[in-house]
Amino acid sequence: MGKLAGWLFRWITLRRAVQLGTFIFFLWLLLNTTYIFEGEEPKIPRDLFLRFDPLAGFITAISSRSPSLIVQRFIPAVALLIATFLLGRFFCNWICPLGTTLDVVDKIIRPKTRRPKSEPRIKHTPRLRNLKYYLLALFAVAALFSTQLSWLMDPISIVTRSYGILVYPYLAKFVDLTLGPLYDVPVLNRITEPIYGFLTSRLTPEGMVVFRLQLLFLAIFAAILFLVKFHPRFWCRYLCPLGALLGAASRTSLLRRVVSEKCIDCGRCQAECRMNAIAENPRGYFPQECTVCLTCVEVCPVGAVSFKFANPFGGRVKELVGEGLQMSRRAFLKAALVGAVAMPILKLKPQDKDYPPFLIRPPGALPEEEFLDRCIRCGECMKACPTNALQPALFEGGVEAIGTPIIVPKIGYCEYECNTCGQVCPTGAIRKLSLEEKQKFKIGTAFINKNKCIPWNEHVNCLVCEEHCPVPEKAIKFWEEEVLEQKTNRKVKVLLPYVVADLCIGCGICENKCPLVEEPGIRVTARGEVRHKDRYPPVGQTG
Repeated sequence: MGKLAGWLFRWITLRRAVQLGTFIFFLWLLLNTTYIFEGEEPKIPRDLFLRFDPLAGFITAISSRSPSLIVQRFIPAVALLIATFLLGRFFCNWICPLGTTLDVVDKIIRPKTRRPKSEPRIKHTPRLRNLKYYLLALFAVAALFSTQLSWLMDPISIVTRSYGILVYPYLAKFVDLTLGPLYDVPVLNRITEPIYGFLTSRLTPEGMVVFRLQLLFLAIFAAILFLVKFHPRFWCRYLCPLGALLGAASRTSLLRRVVSEKCIDCGRCQAECRMNAIAENPRGYFPQECTVCLTCVEVCPVGAVSFKFANPFGGRVKELVGEGLQMSRRAFLKAALVGAVAMPILKLKPQDKDYPPFLIRPPGALPEEEFLDRCIRCGECMKACPTNALQPALFEGGVEAIGTPIIVPKIGYCEYECNTCGQVCPTGAIRKLSLEEKQKFKIGTAFINKNKCIPWNEHVNCLVCEEHCPVPEKAIKFWEEEVLEQKTNRKVKVLLPYVVADLCIGCGICENKCPLVEEPGIRVTARGEVRHKDRYPPVGQTG
């Protein structure tokens, strides 16, 4: 009983409990990032974890020229920075879901029983250790030139996107393929059906969820995870720009690692430190690299290591701090130059007069330039979309728009009774609209493809698009015309559909439900969208 009580009241046990609890909370938020009924907005914002991300907050505020964004949406991130000034870079090991994922993968790929006794380690290499600070500088300079690049390496965006549009669809398909067929197995189905029903109603979506660019996002996520093969928390040590920001803030934190005179120089703390944060002299350490994991406290055989609040500028505490950020001025300028050069390269795209017709943004999206400055490609809106309509953009809007959400009507349509995407967007790239506002928000216009449309091309009545049109006044109407039937060569009356452009909101359900699967007889483009009325001439009826 005494050993159990001792284990429960260890600081490292508390850290592991907090780490597990916050990871479960992250997954719970992600699973509940689904369709939100009008008037039933959740008390806990589904994008809460993203609001704790100071990298996303500050880079987005700079790139969008909106300092007020910090106050409006990223107060939790400010609170985290203040806590970092006090407690050090604790977020990386106590809270960050990507850090927790890396720890789990590390235990699978590099179990202690299989690790060589003298594995090669990169010891105190300033160039590698400071690489993440150069990346932070690159993203900050790019943001000054109104180019949003942080999504490429922001750990919170990456882990949210990866679990939301990679892991989640995979698990949904796995459940469907493994438990679904067992319905036809007598006796066994009495056990599996309740499980299958619970999972499909509470955890996994109905139908298959498919996202474009999954291979790209998988490659990024897999590469980050695979790096633990070389060193524990390789990403956190050398590459993470959020870790760089928090590390800079923790340089003079009040919570310090203290080693007493009992230290016997055994080197256990150095060997076990996953962040390589302990100096050659084990009494010293690099506070900007230390994530307060407390492993050194745990493994010390004589109990010489502890963490205490102390003056970071005074006496012995300052002497035992390792070398600071040895950032070369030349390397810093190179990183800044890359950030500046990235701006014109990434912003290469068609001129306004050739605006991509199939770049259909979700309702509430800001004008394109502002939207791109704010969107961090977290995937929250795509995960929440009940019809799978929101997909990562390919090259519809140029290189800069890759990965941003667009509506692809052939995959899904914008649900008339849904305004969830604006509620889960952490940066305001998609504005929060009331359901009434959303239902009037024009994102595009449909047009009839007369070479494919069944009534126009085959002279056979088809009412599918009009039946599914959600607009009360019906944006799709018919006129009756007498035509020559192709098969019998006699005159018949056919209802020919046309679109009333002033009524159409561009939701895409007509294209999605068209029975001509290979190439629909009705298409939706961004023409007439409310974000850029000046781009298009006035429209009326479209054939």
